[in-house]
Amino acid sequence: MDPISLLVGFIIGLIAATMAIEFGMRKPVESTTFHSTARLTYMWSLSEIKNPSVVAEYLDEIEIPKNARVVFKECKDIKILKDIKARKNEDIRVNFVLGDNRALILSGPIKEGQMGIWIIDPFILRKLKAEFERLWNKGTEL
Repeated sequence: MDPISLLVGFIIGLIAATMAIEFGMRKPVESTTFHSTARLTYMWSLSEIKNPSVVAEYLDEIEIPKNARVVFKECKDIKILKDIKARKNEDIRVNFVLGDNRALILSGPIKEGQMGIWIIDPFILRKLKAEFERLWNKGTEL
């Protein structure tokens, strides 16, 4: 009886090990329903964003559309904000540009060629809109 039990145990162990290896080697199936809501970019322009709301820790030489609202911490040349709704706020620690249906989150100062991430996720857009309004309301007018 012991040799039969040993043989049955060996066969069951072999089957279990083979199944474990098979499941471990399978690649995950890519979802056909998942769509990315973010995209990395180096090529962007403020003019391609409808009704931009800009939050900038530091504003350098960049062309800002006349319909933009800007809240910033520091600005290299205040003349770039002429005829633009702008406020100064010392609490800013982030750089992003919010539009009607998308946002650009930047990895550094707002300047051409800076790496950024386009976001179209509605939940994140609502959070960024709330953050912009909070910073705008705390800011001081120029």
